[in-house]
Amino acid sequence: MKLKRIISLLLCFALCCGLLLVTVGCSEKRAAEQAFTPLEKYERLDTTCVAENDRYSLIWSAERKCVVLYDKVMDYEWSYIPEEALNTSYDYSIDEEGATATIRPQVKSPIIVHYYNTGNFQTDETNAFAMSIDKGKYTVTPTENGLIMTCYFPDRELTVPVEFTLNENGVDVSVDPTKIEENELYNIYGITLAPFFCSVSNKDVNKDDYYLFTPSGSGAVVRPTVDDTREAAVEVTETVYGADANLTQFEKKTLAETVRMPVYGAVNGDKGVCAIIKDGAEMARVVTTIGQKFTGYSYVSTSFHIRGYQEVVQNLFTASIIKTRLYADAFTPDKINVGFYPLYGEDASYVGMAETYRNYLTEEGYLKAEKSNDSLLNLKLVGGIETTEFHFGIPSDAMLVATTVKQAQSIIKDVKGKTGLESINANLIGFGKNGNDIGVVAGGYALGKDFGKEADLEKLIKYSKNNGINLYMNFDMLRFKSSGGGVNTTFGKAESATGSFTELEYTGLNSRQPDKTLGKYFLVTRTKFSDVAANIEKTAKDWKLTGVSLDTLTSISYSDYAEKEYYARANFDKQASAILAQFGENGLNVAGSDANGYAAALCTHVYDVPTQSSKYRSFTYDVPFYQIVFKGSVSMSGTSINLSTNEKVNLLKAVESGLGLTYTLVGQYNTNLVSSAQNVFYGSVYWDETIELGVRDSIVETVAGYKDYFNSVNGAKIADHKVITQDVRVTTFDNGVTVYVNYGNRDYTDGDITVAAGGYTVKGA
Repeated sequence: MKLKRIISLLLCFALCCGLLLVTVGCSEKRAAEQAFTPLEKYERLDTTCVAENDRYSLIWSAERKCVVLYDKVMDYEWSYIPEEALNTSYDYSIDEEGATATIRPQVKSPIIVHYYNTGNFQTDETNAFAMSIDKGKYTVTPTENGLIMTCYFPDRELTVPVEFTLNENGVDVSVDPTKIEENELYNIYGITLAPFFCSVSNKDVNKDDYYLFTPSGSGAVVRPTVDDTREAAVEVTETVYGADANLTQFEKKTLAETVRMPVYGAVNGDKGVCAIIKDGAEMARVVTTIGQKFTGYSYVSTSFHIRGYQEVVQNLFTASIIKTRLYADAFTPDKINVGFYPLYGEDASYVGMAETYRNYLTEEGYLKAEKSNDSLLNLKLVGGIETTEFHFGIPSDAMLVATTVKQAQSIIKDVKGKTGLESINANLIGFGKNGNDIGVVAGGYALGKDFGKEADLEKLIKYSKNNGINLYMNFDMLRFKSSGGGVNTTFGKAESATGSFTELEYTGLNSRQPDKTLGKYFLVTRTKFSDVAANIEKTAKDWKLTGVSLDTLTSISYSDYAEKEYYARANFDKQASAILAQFGENGLNVAGSDANGYAAALCTHVYDVPTQSSKYRSFTYDVPFYQIVFKGSVSMSGTSINLSTNEKVNLLKAVESGLGLTYTLVGQYNTNLVSSAQNVFYGSVYWDETIELGVRDSIVETVAGYKDYFNSVNGAKIADHKVITQDVRVTTFDNGVTVYVNYGNRDYTDGDITVAAGGYTVKGA
């Protein structure tokens, strides 16, 4: 026993030493950015209207200790406090005999504050109502068009000012991180704004017209449920614009999609709320909480990580691992802001939320007001990948070619002739120096010698211009492995929150763990973005290209702690949008892939738009929210038909929203391509004459069957969408065309409408 005790003590000592080694230099107490200053007297307003427009009044209610948005037309009060809780007392006690717990204090809280202990990095949270407002430790100050409620947390010496601003159609709730006060021991890393503004009472869980909307992938509806077998609520957290690409990932989760749009909401019968993250979306996580018994609500909210971090893992023993989150030394300088927009009647739906978001993007200048036609057929032609050849046992780098430039032109010409289409989008991917692999930034702004000569590319570009082909060439302007193109591996790399340069590892397709055999790659420091973009633009002009493809810029976002303005991914949307707009102003079309909302609005065409959510079990069903927002304004196509596990379902997804079709193609078959780590080569050979196999005939047949319906909705917006059953959906376009889609294995009939299993029926075309 004594021996076991000694061994146990030694292990504990070793673990503690390991933790100290990991956190050395980071656990020292430092001065807060802005030191906490206690007040002797807390100044507050009496009940008053602080701002007003034709529709709404923004009111400070001193008696209820909250902010109210009053709709003068509908005679209805909105607040970050749910309707039934707005005028109800609260009680801290849990249900006991003789005591009735009504409204929990966090339900009345305008913010939740997330903080950590700088000594041991343990995290915690506190709600503003219980720990500040109810204790009288707050001030209320009028502003030009609203008010600032400053919440003080004396027990943790933290101060957070929350600003409420009346907008034309609702209210904005925001926090300026530069105004936050904290002490040396407790530092704030996150803020959840108005957590219960978009909520549904658990008593309404079985009603169809009471639900939450989350922007996971294409979008998903969540009908709240309460699980009586468990006490804890179901919570789903998804990062807006995907995970920070500059974070070291020790394991990759299996997720189908990413949050591409900073918008969410809730529907309560004939009323609803659409929430739009106006500022700080890159720092945001959409949190969907379902069936929370403690508060009696299900809700969707936004938690902002205003202080960046990096995770460090230390392996001390075979089975002893310490993972520590090290936070940045400063907040992001950007304001975090969510706008809340009331909806009524038929607009109280995910379709109404999509329309609200579309109008917002148009008003902000992101989205074009004029209609945009789609392209029925959209090709992605893959050049090749790097490999290793051995000559007399000596290894050397080589290119495994999948498609030459001449083959690309031959494929495009053949497809156009056999389909009879006037216009086709064609995207050349992986034709640079490193093929489809990460190497020199943007492929070295050059055509790889194994894919052909520049004269071949010149012929392809000329043919495309003369034959209705919208040709794009893809440039990866964010990731690189080798120096070149104005970016080097010494000083051209993005920095992590710990101050070191970030080295990223590929993730194994099967293990979902870092694959050390593939080496490391880096992210371009964000201070170099404009230089890389300028080089791409120069290359495109030298080649007389009319379009470029920027798949990584439009789908990835990341932090760079080289400059404070880039902390916690701040301003990535502004940087990317400026580059996309600049290309457009200089006459270049831009194609994106799986694009984030701000990027999609500025793209000429978007490939691989999300057609499903992340498929969490708690989600009730998927909806094409992304498509409802952008259809008719941005040319779009879905994921590659020939690479999908179920081509029929993939086609029906395109039908449901009137999307264009995408095919990923290569010009020649090679078993080494199929067995490579990349998943774009299986089933992608256009046509192999020797075995007379390929996807050519399937493309021609599918296009012929889809053409009439596609043309009937081309350029139209989606006016309405309904989920009739789990398998049957109906989409109505603004030109009067309606399509019924049946994903099930049984025919669907309703009156004069019959939809075959696995098919679709069009009305009004």
